[in-house]
Amino acid sequence: MKVRALGVAAVVAAAGLAPRPAEAFWLLNFQTAPTLPAGGVGFIGGTGAQLTRVGEPGSTSFTPYLAHFGLRVGLADFLDVGYRLCTVPLPYSSAGPTLGAELDVKARLTPASWTWQAALVAGVGDAWLELGGASRSAWSPGVDLVVSRALGESVQLALNGRYVFTAIPTAAGGAEANDVTAAGGSAMLRFAVSPVVAVQVELGAFDFLGALGGKETNGWGLQAGVVFAARLR
Repeated sequence: MKVRALGVAAVVAAAGLAPRPAEAFWLLNFQTAPTLPAGGVGFIGGTGAQLTRVGEPGSTSFTPYLAHFGLRVGLADFLDVGYRLCTVPLPYSSAGPTLGAELDVKARLTPASWTWQAALVAGVGDAWLELGGASRSAWSPGVDLVVSRALGESVQLALNGRYVFTAIPTAAGGAEANDVTAAGGSAMLRFAVSPVVAVQVELGAFDFLGALGGKETNGWGLQAGVVFAARLR
């Protein structure tokens, strides 16, 4: 399936399926482009909401609460690694709720002295879910391009473009009949409360193409989130 064109810097989101409320998942990035220093440790934790419109005829669903937790560790001046607990990108309510884990690596692409910073993030998620009364495994590789800049002493703007592919290879028909491709963009504002604590607010919109049991179901979603971020150094 080919991903449809989408806008990059405005608002982020996710997607969901079926007439009953869809199980939500995070596609928001919650990161600025600069990486942690070597040995630095950072944490984020928060929540958000999701609105989706999917299927033909279309079905609208709203999920008012999405929990999120993440940990990052600096490996070098331009490189850090992150681990987060969230729902793996499966916008199918019929797949049931699934808490997954994601591991990613972020590489800063620009010199630290530049006003605009850019970074590339590549990661993979994994989860178990209930599908058709049976436990199934899902995996989800993805890539992000993040650009950010300071708007003042205590405010930063970050723009995120993300592409994620999720497959359920153990479901009937295999990964070819059970997958979703999601892509979109987000905008985030980071407000520093202190030199090591910040509040981050992110909004976004995503478009996706997907299938479950061989039936193609496409749609779009809007997602918003707020997290507290802290680092040890």
